[in-house]
Amino acid sequence: MRLSATTTPAIAAALLALVLAAALDVADAFAPQRTAAADVSFRVGGMSSPTATTRLYSEAALPPKESSLTSSDDDEEEDDDDDEDEWEYVEFETLTESDFVGSEWKVGTVQNDRPTKIVETWVRLLVEEGTPGTGIGSGDRNIAIWGDGSKGRWSLDVPSQFFSISKESFGGWLGKRIWAGVIEDYYYLQGTVRGWSPISPASVQGQWQAKRLGVDKEEAGIAPWFENDDDVDENEEEG
Repeated sequence: MRLSATTTPAIAAALLALVLAAALDVADAFAPQRTAAADVSFRVGGMSSPTATTRLYSEAALPPKESSLTSSDDDEEEDDDDDEDEWEYVEFETLTESDFVGSEWKVGTVQNDRPTKIVETWVRLLVEEGTPGTGIGSGDRNIAIWGDGSKGRWSLDVPSQFFSISKESFGGWLGKRIWAGVIEDYYYLQGTVRGWSPISPASVQGQWQAKRLGVDKEEAGIAPWFENDDDVDENEEEG
């Protein structure tokens, strides 16, 4: 069959259209599928911009949200926080030197080298008036008089509530011992004993406990070290 010159361009155009359609079908087959998103074009300066798009994701494409705590879980956490924030309020009175001036104490001491023997004595806390002036030896002095006739000094640091009583041997030439501790009670004292001598350096020599004399027993109550022993016994029974 012979084709005329007028029909050849039409056939060529039809063939070109078929080739382009087949190429587009192949491109669509290999293009990524967008099922969870859509491209929305927006206008910039009144003109449509085909290159600037905003992607809108569907709920299915977003990561799952974490489940929030229920009201019961919140209440349980608040209760746990309240339990952790519970405080025990203990009444404590700051003592000064005036609370000790003129007082007498019964003192029991246990030496490290004799742990089964308690040596008991008493001590009286006084204030000796000094001479007027600002030089050496002037001003009042806190004097401690012991049951065996020995003398020493006593002091109280009010901010830290640290209390100490000393006992000197022959004016301190043959050594000195100091009963010291932190005050935790108006009627009872306790702490450690430190001392030194010409032939031994300063060291911890033992422990001591004391109770105030001349006061009502019911007002003084139970010594704190006995209360601690009761707590230990109760814990052992529960265990």
